[in-house]
Amino acid sequence: MKGKGRRLTPLGKYISKALVDKGMAKKQLAATVGTSPQYLSYILNGTKSGKKYVPEIVRVLELDPHKVEKLLAA
Repeated sequence: MKGKGRRLTPLGKYISKALVDKGMAKKQLAATVGTSPQYLSYILNGTKSGKKYVPEIVRVLELDPHKVEKLLAA
């Protein structure tokens, strides 16, 4: 039986690095984009696509939208 070890997707790693760079907590990002910390975790580990929230995450964290598109397509 596999444990609860969740792996971040490449997009999840990119977002997590941006959070560290900005000094922002996942909880704060979730509140800013209008979702729950749990749902944000689902987006970061690929359980949910988060299509509704990704554009706002890109805006808030000032991510490269072209890089995000490539990571989503991978």
